[in-house]
Amino acid sequence: AGEERAEDDGVLLSVVLDAKASTSFLLVLDAATLEEEARATVPHALPMGFHGQFYGS
Repeated sequence: AGEERAEDDGVLLSVVLDAKASTSFLLVLDAATLEEEARATVPHALPMGFHGQFYGS
């Protein structure tokens, strides 16, 4: 049996799109406090609803 943990023990991941600047970043939030833990920038904008789409090279 594993350790019992709080339901909000973990992180939330969210892709943020700045359409005006044509940039995006992955935001990592503490699930309990919603404080920013980290962010990772990407070299281009990720459109809304990018999950499940294929982008060819």
